[in-house]
Formats: sequence, structure tokens, C-alpha cells
Amino acid sequence: MFATVGIVTVISAVLILGGIGLFGLTIWFWRTSRPEPEALAPLEIMSERAYLKSKGVDRAFLLNMVRPASKEEVISVALEHEPVNVAPDIRVKKEKKPRLIEREDESAVETPSPLTTVDPLL
Repeated sequence: MFATVGIVTVISAVLILGGIGLFGLTIWFWRTSRPEPEALAPLEIMSERAYLKSKGVDRAFLLNMVRPASKEEVISVALEHEPVNVAPDIRVKKEKKPRLIEREDESAVETPSPLTTVDPLL
């Protein structure tokens, strides 16, 4: 009975020391690994569903949103353009549409038929 208790104790101690060793290895790996460069951010966006479904200008916007900006490209808030109100103003009255001039009944006026028929294959 004492032999089995000793074996279980040794196995438990080895597993605990192995866990502590793996924890230390993980901490060392996290500290020594380099962060991902900002230049690779567009590649991450290209793999997303929103990028694959978008086209043209939307794709360029998504890519420019994550690209690193240099100091020359940064525009101060005061230099940015003023916001544009793209929603229509509800209070503006719509212009009246011109009424159509009443025409005579066109079914009574016959159009002359051509005297000769033209073959469309010629």
C-alpha cells in the first residue's frame, strides 16, 4: 500500500513540475516574440468577409483604414473639410410637375404603312 502511495506522489510531483515548467516556457515565449508589424494589417482585412463582398472604393477604404499613417499624411481636424449634409431637407417644397397637354385620341389617326417591305436579313 505504501508503494502505490509513493508512486502516485512521484507522478503528481512530476506533473506539477512539468506544468510549472510549461508556464515558465510560455512566459518566456511571450516576452521574446516580436509584435506583428503594422504593414501586415491589410492582409488581415483582405481575409474578412466584408472585404470579399465589397468592391472598388469600399475595398480601398477598408485597406486605408488599417494602413499605418505617416506624419505627413495626418491631417489636423481644423484642416479637414466641413461635413456635408447629404440628407434632403424635408421642409423644402417640391416643384410642381408640369401637366401634360391633352392630346387627341391617337387610335383614330392612322399611320401610313410603308409601301414596300424591307427584308431584315438583307
